[in-house]
Amino acid sequence: MNPSDESIPAVEPEEERFVRRALAKAERTVRFDWIKQIVVMLIVFPGAYFLVGSAPEHPVPFTVIMVIGLMLVAVTSKIVGLINRNTRTILRAIAEIDRR
Repeated sequence: MNPSDESIPAVEPEEERFVRRALAKAERTVRFDWIKQIVVMLIVFPGAYFLVGSAPEHPVPFTVIMVIGLMLVAVTSKIVGLINRNTRTILRAIAEIDRR
């Protein structure tokens, strides 16, 4: 017997089920977030364009507010995407350890 095999405890079926469920849930969340992001962008861009075009007396402040808002949406989406990707990577690594 290899000494490294002795230090790895046997994986319980409950733990393995938990990891598999968490991985499946993370995958569903990623797909849902991707669809949600596309739908929000399809709604936000025409809305921002309409607001900027309908305020001819103050075009610069509205434009600045819309650009800042869109930048915040992009940064938030990127951060959430990175968190989800890293979570999936960690869960996959745990699932691979459990299989061995």
